[in-house]
Amino acid sequence: MYEAPAATGPTMRMAVATKDGLRVDQHFGQADDFLIYDVEGDNAKLVDTRKVAAHAQGDEDPRQTIMRMLADCRLLLVAKIGPTPQEQLAGIGIEATDMHKGKSIPAALADIYAAKAAIDLSSAVKDDGFRLLHAMLRVTDMERSLDFYTRLLGMTVLETRDHKKNQFTQTYLGYGAGLNGMALELVFNWSDEEPYERGTAFGHIAIAVTGITALCDRLAAEGVPMPRPPRSQRHGENIVAFVEDPDGNRIELVQFPKP
Repeated sequence: MYEAPAATGPTMRMAVATKDGLRVDQHFGQADDFLIYDVEGDNAKLVDTRKVAAHAQGDEDPRQTIMRMLADCRLLLVAKIGPTPQEQLAGIGIEATDMHKGKSIPAALADIYAAKAAIDLSSAVKDDGFRLLHAMLRVTDMERSLDFYTRLLGMTVLETRDHKKNQFTQTYLGYGAGLNGMALELVFNWSDEEPYERGTAFGHIAIAVTGITALCDRLAAEGVPMPRPPRSQRHGENIVAFVEDPDGNRIELVQFPKP
């Protein structure tokens, strides 16, 4: 995730991928050179033009060359950039954005500077309209996982997409409210053959249910692992159980007391 480098003064150094030198109109993967500006308020001073060919070392990947030659820049403006190079750049402290595609360079630089300068860390986040959307899990067998979440836990498939270019299938599941409510996103990468290693930071997915004892009896009959059968919580009246999906991810089933 991008983290802005510590400010060293009012000037921000920004790089721009441009074909005509006037607008933000060059894709990251097609750029051969970048214009470097020092920006302060509405004043943008062109300080350098950096060419990929001039900075390349041996048979180095062009992306690595670009990241090295733009290491002193805080932001990179491009017309288009993929998620992988964007994350790679963020990893070295460069925020790459295509949100200013087609804008004139002076206007885009001034807009970005104004937005960054206006950040007030002492004010509360305006969360009007915010809501949780989904949790994503990578799975090793989409059909097996869909059977578990739909047939055994009663979810409905809300949307499925096959991404041929990036070689993965993406399926959203949920209850009742569709994609307007909290959903579960399952991702199956076509080229991955080995099981995923679950990170120690992941805990579980929680689902509110009714008839928890009968549900757990059915899951047990289906051979679903159940590390914690239904039991009353020590503090409160909820009944809780833990089961595991086909990839070993823990699912917390919670039955709340009737009002």
